[in-house]
Amino acid sequence: MTMEFDTEERKALDSLYKAILTLKTSEELHSFFIDLCSRNELCSMLHRWQILELIDKGMSYEEIIRELAPENANEDKTERKGKGRSDTKVSSTTISRVKACYNNPDGGYRTALGRLKGDS
Repeated sequence: MTMEFDTEERKALDSLYKAILTLKTSEELHSFFIDLCSRNELCSMLHRWQILELIDKGMSYEEIIRELAPENANEDKTERKGKGRSDTKVSSTTISRVKACYNNPDGGYRTALGRLKGDS
């Protein structure tokens, strides 16, 4: 899956990537991403990573949806204002997109997963 960026956008992205590569600990990364992203944006990335890990374990769409459903999905939501997307279920569309990227042997997900597992 390829996204197209114009020259200026690509230069800006390269600068962002270089900034991220300067960070050395998960705490530094957390502080950076808290500054860079809204809670909803960070939760969206978190959900994609969780989906990826479950796909890698061989889980089906239905199992992933069940696994990532909020524990209190049936509770009254009036007391949970302000928690954003972290309280929403993941969609089959998101799972499908993550799976398509996961299936790309040259993709970033494969690189990151492989390194975490010590494969590369």
